Amino acid sequence: MLDFQTRSKEVEGYFHFVLRLAKQEVALQANEGSAGYSSHEHEELLKTFKATCYLLLYNLVESTMRNAIEAIFDELQSKQASYDDCREELRREILKNFKKRDMDRLLPKLLSLARDVVHETFERSETFSGNLDARTIKLTAKRFGFTEPAGNKFWMLQTVKDVRNDLAHGVKSFADVGRNASPSDLELARTQTVTILTETLQNIDTYLKQQAYLTAPQPQGQN
Repeated sequence: MLDFQTRSKEVEGYFHFVLRLAKQEVALQANEGSAGYSSHEHEELLKTFKATCYLLLYNLVESTMRNAIEAIFDELQSKQASYDDCREELRREILKNFKKRDMDRLLPKLLSLARDVVHETFERSETFSGNLDARTIKLTAKRFGFTEPAGNKFWMLQTVKDVRNDLAHGVKSFADVGRNASPSDLELARTQTVTILTETLQNIDTYLKQQAYLTAPQPQGQN
């Protein structure tokens, strides 16, 4: 949560600058004796600034979700939760991770298979790969068993993801993206992104505090 808040402030500061620049509330001004930017150069730079807003937002989404999932596995390790202790959704994730690992490297680390397999099979770099939007975040909640963000008010995350991928793969230029990015669209994208991530982190915090990652205990008298 602290890392998310720090990154959110950085994003907010950049957005504030770009939106004020777009509304001509501030201007890029050269020092005395230095060449300034022409009106055309100013507009071209503004397009790049606006396009970069989407990259910052996507970076915020992916870093936050990756850290959040890592926090779940860190909690499992600190509590020394065994595979059999975990809820069904988590056991599925652990088995997926297990199948992807190199057994020759993994097995020597497993002093207790039931316990160590939970954390040792997790690989942070494989958590997400350029595909994060509101739908993926909700599916992640179902995969791990924590409460998903409520409502369908996060449609701009699809745009954030698509623009990020277009820029990353060279499908569109920064100028192409920035040309069509209005200040209101950018602010809506930032608001929706921060809202869904805040709610998701709060839900994961509850999930960890209540140890909801563990399987529900069987009522007495049942086998």
